[in-house]
Amino acid sequence: MFLAWFVANQEYSEGRHLTYAEFPSKFTYYPDKRKWHPRQRGFQIGRLSYIPVGSGELYYMRILLTFQKGCKGFNCIKTVDGKLYDTFQDACYALGLLSDDKEFIDGIFEASRSQSGQMLRVLFVRLLIMSTMHKPDNVWKATWKLLADGILYARRRILNIPDLRIPESDLQNLCLIEIEKLLMCNGRSLKDHKTLPYLVFDELLAQPNKFIADELNYDKDQQGQLHQSLLEKLTDEQYDVYATIMKSVEGQDGQFYFLYGYGGTGKTFMWKTLSAAIRSQGKIVINVASSGIASLLLPGGKTAHSTFCIPLKINEKSTCNVKQQDPRAKLLRETSLIIWDEAPMMHKFCLKHLTVLCVI
Repeated sequence: MFLAWFVANQEYSEGRHLTYAEFPSKFTYYPDKRKWHPRQRGFQIGRLSYIPVGSGELYYMRILLTFQKGCKGFNCIKTVDGKLYDTFQDACYALGLLSDDKEFIDGIFEASRSQSGQMLRVLFVRLLIMSTMHKPDNVWKATWKLLADGILYARRRILNIPDLRIPESDLQNLCLIEIEKLLMCNGRSLKDHKTLPYLVFDELLAQPNKFIADELNYDKDQQGQLHQSLLEKLTDEQYDVYATIMKSVEGQDGQFYFLYGYGGTGKTFMWKTLSAAIRSQGKIVINVASSGIASLLLPGGKTAHSTFCIPLKINEKSTCNVKQQDPRAKLLRETSLIIWDEAPMMHKFCLKHLTVLCVI
């Protein structure tokens, strides 16, 4: 019956000034022919089936059917003042049929003065479940920082890193994970709300890892600016080294490079440039040195012994005490590049055992 209305509007001009609900007043439907024909006598009032608010696009299409006239297809229903909108909901907004949800935004801001981030997330989930917000994505964009309140503090306590920083994209994802947990307790999901961003499940975010968090505790934008300034200062020879190593990192071919040079030739400068380049992409680079003093010159540098659990007394049968599912093992799997300064100062077994560890 509904699809036949499109066909009737194409055939009969007298019905194009009627909405779908008004159509039976001038036309009658023949089920056997599945067609509308002009009414010869009588009068009939049409009615539209009830659609609950939480039905999504179907609900907004029903609203439009009480306003749009002479539609010849689904795109006609979504067209307002000659402009075709992507969704029925957007078309409803263009006609002024929906509120702007400002009352909910103001409500969350007001509640934030006395309530914790967890309680704000509970409030947001209740609004989602009751389908009171017409555009929850607008409310999310305006209030997500309030909804994420307390998440960074909790991560700092769990990881015992007081100055831990989390990029905004990861913080949003963590907030979405918490909202998804609350929705699942009520038999719902973020997937039920198409306009809201869906969480990207990341095992590293879901299960805090102190070692990974420590290596990612930097400002990606700041690292990008540092990388640009360092890159401009490289000599031609240094740039060739930089390009070769970066190509290997991006290709993930697991190559091993040995950079040799006298003191003052720019080896540490190269390490800083490579570190900034990889961290500007949000990846992990581990900087280690054979001695504690040398590690101080590297960005986020540590000793090789502490990072890879290398025994102080080492022999051919020694092993790095790192199990497959340990947090340190997960760090190595997520690492894009390992820089080892003053490697020749170490015993050959140290390098051998590290190679075996990374392969495993």
